[in-house]
Amino acid sequence: MTYAFDWDFILRVAPRFGVALLTTLQVFLTALAISTSGAVLLALIGRSLPGRTLRWGLATFSWLFRGLPELIVLLFAYLALPQLGLPLPSFWAAVCGLALIGMAYEYEIFRGALNAVPGGQFEAARALGLGRVPLYARVILPQVLRVAVTPYVTFACSSLKRTSVASAVAVPEIMGLSRRFNEAFQKPFELMLIALVLYAALSSLLMVLEHVLDSRLQRGLRAR
Repeated sequence: MTYAFDWDFILRVAPRFGVALLTTLQVFLTALAISTSGAVLLALIGRSLPGRTLRWGLATFSWLFRGLPELIVLLFAYLALPQLGLPLPSFWAAVCGLALIGMAYEYEIFRGALNAVPGGQFEAARALGLGRVPLYARVILPQVLRVAVTPYVTFACSSLKRTSVASAVAVPEIMGLSRRFNEAFQKPFELMLIALVLYAALSSLLMVLEHVLDSRLQRGLRAR
């Protein structure tokens, strides 16, 4: 027996996902901006200031937040931090939790990309008298981006889907609205189809961005 989708219901409800789509993008982009900035900073600090204590601290941070389930981190930010005198609105609790997890993964991406740059590049740049900022801006980071862009965008796609757990802390994103509508209308397949299409469209945009960035980086390298 085949299931007959209620297409009229889908057409009626789909426009009401506009606000949820915007909320999902806000959570995703805010968390991604924070996690990327933090991960790049940690990777540069780890490369520029070698030391056993620092290495152990960064490795522990990476191990901890890559190992913890996203839901636990979000619930800690939403429920436990207020007990410590740090109350966060549900939106910022979700952003904080997702950013910490993302930072741990992205730190490994950028750390690996930095390690992939030959040591001779650093020595040659210093021999030419380049300071630290020009060294990284003009020599190192373009090579890091070429290595990191594919795993970074792949992780960003996973981060986008990871925003679905934000509904656990009362953020009205796509999955949260799907659950709420399902409780009211009992149309799980139709609502999951809407969520599937929205997530697939957003992930496709990220993959197109990956292709464009990778093509430009490769053209830039060939032009040198």
